[in-house]
Amino acid sequence: MGIYKNFTTVIFCTAPWAANVTEDELREQIAFFRKYADFDKVYLEAYRSIFASKEQIEMCKRVFAEHNIEVSGAITTTTDDLETADKNRQRLFNTFCYSNEAMRNHLKKAVEYTASLFDDFIIDDFFFSQCRCEDCQKEKGNRSWEEFKLATMLDVSENLVIKPAKNINPKIKITIKFPNWQESFQETGYNPAVQKDMFDYIYTGTETRHPSQTDQHLPRYLSYSLMRYMENAAPGRNRGGWFDPYECYPIDTYLEQAYLTAFSRPKEIMLFCWPSLYNNKVVTPLGFRLKQLDEILSHVGKPVGVPVYLPYNAQGEDHLEDYLGMLGIPFEPVPEFPASGGTIFLTVQALQDRDIIIKLKSHLNAGGRAVVTSGFVRASLEAKNGIEALTSARWRGRYITAREYHITKPGPGMQPQVHRNAAETVCFPLLEHRNNASWSLLNAGQGSQHGSILLRDTFGKGEMITLAVPDLFSDLEKIPQAALSRIRKEFQAKDSAGAVSIELPEGTKARVSLFLYDNKTFGLYSYTTDGSSPEQIRVIIRGGKSITEIPVTGYSNPQKEAFDIRLSPGDFVFFQYT
Repeated sequence: MGIYKNFTTVIFCTAPWAANVTEDELREQIAFFRKYADFDKVYLEAYRSIFASKEQIEMCKRVFAEHNIEVSGAITTTTDDLETADKNRQRLFNTFCYSNEAMRNHLKKAVEYTASLFDDFIIDDFFFSQCRCEDCQKEKGNRSWEEFKLATMLDVSENLVIKPAKNINPKIKITIKFPNWQESFQETGYNPAVQKDMFDYIYTGTETRHPSQTDQHLPRYLSYSLMRYMENAAPGRNRGGWFDPYECYPIDTYLEQAYLTAFSRPKEIMLFCWPSLYNNKVVTPLGFRLKQLDEILSHVGKPVGVPVYLPYNAQGEDHLEDYLGMLGIPFEPVPEFPASGGTIFLTVQALQDRDIIIKLKSHLNAGGRAVVTSGFVRASLEAKNGIEALTSARWRGRYITAREYHITKPGPGMQPQVHRNAAETVCFPLLEHRNNASWSLLNAGQGSQHGSILLRDTFGKGEMITLAVPDLFSDLEKIPQAALSRIRKEFQAKDSAGAVSIELPEGTKARVSLFLYDNKTFGLYSYTTDGSSPEQIRVIIRGGKSITEIPVTGYSNPQKEAFDIRLSPGDFVFFQYT
């Protein structure tokens, strides 16, 4: 039995550290981690631009074994200059040029060395091809860079990693880590559609860091959603989520990477990396929180949510589901078209599937519901793929600047409207539609002209809802809470994933995620952001009678369908409901 009941805690040890740490230093550092954030396992790196010697690796393995710490291997596919091999090559992060024979041989050597020391190892997420040197241009030929990079990295995976490793050690198990930049995989050769089956296991990068002051600008919900996507890509073979402490300020920005990774139900929680975390102030609160997370996960079931279809190698409206996920809509990203009925969500990325309209029509005819984005509709109209049969909406290249919102209450026919004014304007694409052929559920604009933000169309036994999305996805936060609540209701599915929804007070700046599980449990997390403050969150449970906090703390609220919960930024709370 490990330290925690529901996940294994892991620390990644880099090769430069392993090459230089002394035995006394290692023992001292183990004591630090044991005291503040105990762990079960390490991934010990044999190569990252430099080789850690066999003597150093064996010393580390021996000391870890004395402390009952499991050891797996690791490798990072970067290299410093290889004399003339680097001439006229520009290599981001010192990644390899795989059109260069010297570099190919160097990687093979590093893989064989690692396989000789371990029975399993993980490849860090520099396992991509960025080089566009003259040699790469010649090898590419008439192919697109995407086609060339995908083909290159499949060749590298098979012939420079898997085969050489297994020739040295037939028992070897190899894990490929997929980075946090999912939208860019295909441009650099990451190919989870194929690589997930080539390698024994996969791993998921859940680093989000500070969302506005780093170069990636990743919405923080990604720490949860990407884990769920990769679990659905390779069920049972996604070993865990991996995050780091870099550019994480305030400290909650680091800790929430652990929270959201844990909420996704991982097998392992990987902390990168040993030298960066030793004597780091983030470790103490992390250890405290991991104990709380473990207790909660003993009560919750399998994560569920509204399926969002993100085909492999797709891009467009990148991470929109993550921005919406931070506004209280629970998602379950999937790489295959959802076949279970109920409500699904389609963004521009779904158009990577050339048969998407055929599948969508079938889904609607069978009584399913689909929320699609204005971007999905616009791109479909431009592609003339047949979406005209599903909606009267048309794109004329116009936009509308909105400050006033007219909200139609759910229900058949013409329902009374609620009017709300926003503090800030938001620019939406204006999809024209034919009244009574399609019906607007939420309008926005200024003065006497408004456009539809939620447009309803019926088809067969089902219905399609088009959500107008601003070009700047973060502007969704500027929409009045009454309008956001109306949007949330359209994502509520007919199954258990739609039993719970939330409402926030008007004027709040809070960003709150809702996490649902298949055993009538749910959780809430309030993000720490500039200007955030404690908020009263209303939880609505369709047909609910009572809720009890997990773990049991004495809080319960019987005989209601709506429950008010006060939540502070950086805090999470979980409940069981009946």
